[in-house]
Amino acid sequence: MQILAARNYRTPRNGPLTIEQTETRRLAYAIKSIASTLVDFDTAAREMAALITGPCWLVPIPDSTGNTEANTRLAHHIARYVNMASAAGTAQLAKAIYRTQPVQSQCERHKLTLGSSRPDQHHFARTRKVLTLRQTYFVDNVTTSGNTLEAARLALGFGAGLVFADAVPRRVQIQATLF
Repeated sequence: MQILAARNYRTPRNGPLTIEQTETRRLAYAIKSIASTLVDFDTAAREMAALITGPCWLVPIPDSTGNTEANTRLAHHIARYVNMASAAGTAQLAKAIYRTQPVQSQCERHKLTLGSSRPDQHHFARTRKVLTLRQTYFVDNVTTSGNTLEAARLALGFGAGLVFADAVPRRVQIQATLF
């Protein structure tokens, strides 16, 4: 699955973090909540929007409880930047997937050293929203294993990941060579 990431997400377990790496972690956690400042959402969205062009669909990933507020806000900010930069069309928000039941958050699973949930454990389903033919991106703050994004792709049938930070730097390096 194709995953586009604005930044790498480093862990302090591998040594001291730089100021930039610390700020990446702060922003990635901050944009998980709509209580975060608009500046944080704007910063992440500007960098994520630079990775894509319109016309496209931006599909917010539901959090572990099924709430899409934070990723919807992030997608709105991304769409604003894409639409300012692209004369070819627009980036539009589409709530095209939902969670059929709550799941344990990936952050909590990692803290408990449980590992990632498999794609079939995410309980995503497609809504009745009809999407016209255009590039589709699943919007999320961070990816670790890629399983959440893969579960979204399986539920919708197509799409690529668009995240602020990727915890697997090798994957980002591979993707950078695709374009």
